[in-house]
Amino acid sequence: MHMLKLYGKQIKVNKASADKKTTEVGANIFVGNLSDAVDEKKLRDVFSQFGIVVSTRIMRDSESGSSKSFGFVSYDNFEASDLAI
Repeated sequence: MHMLKLYGKQIKVNKASADKKTTEVGANIFVGNLSDAVDEKKLRDVFSQFGIVVSTRIMRDSESGSSKSFGFVSYDNFEASDLAI
């Protein structure tokens, strides 16, 4: 999915980590450069082709509610997250 165009923008996909020094990341992936037209449902629909999506979250501005153009997809296993990347 990395660099695939979604609503005209090339998305960036890689393993998610709150702490870049951590080597054990989990089955969570970061998805960047999202179009404002992408919501959690669309994100789930696109990434569910690789495995069972546990959750999706698009980060939003707390005041305006507008997308910050990135989000996270969590899978139930590492293999699915690796396939998505």
